[in-house]
Amino acid sequence: MVNYFKSIWVGLTSILVGMAITIKYFFSKKATMQYPEERWQMPERFRGMVKCDSSKCISCLYCVNICPVSLITLESVKVDVPAKVINLEGKEMKRLKDVTKFEVDISKCIFCGLCIEGCPTGAIYMSHEYELSCYSRKDMVYQYATPPQVPPAEKS
Repeated sequence: MVNYFKSIWVGLTSILVGMAITIKYFFSKKATMQYPEERWQMPERFRGMVKCDSSKCISCLYCVNICPVSLITLESVKVDVPAKVINLEGKEMKRLKDVTKFEVDISKCIFCGLCIEGCPTGAIYMSHEYELSCYSRKDMVYQYATPPQVPPAEKS
């Protein structure tokens, strides 16, 4: 008879413990998010998609050579009049080449950040974009420089 009431007591206490845990989580902050209506706020040092400001690029090829997976393709042409670019230390540099092609194949990227660390002008940076999925591999190649437009030949 004692074991009967003891088992009822154990059953009731376990139910109360379970209900206490349920009530605790019912009033606590939610861990899930209603995606895509709500989005995560990324930390400041988050490494998202690699982007480039081609107007700052001096075509030093550091990023191309340091990348362990060769995801960056860079082409440039010499310019007659060098443009002035401010580097990360605030010093003025001459840009002797214009970038005609700057492609980043994000499907190869391992988000190591080596390309960013050595860029003297800060032209390459990692954004906070984390939605990188797409339907085609071609869509994973991003171009950040537009080739110069050749004026059409005049007809005489």
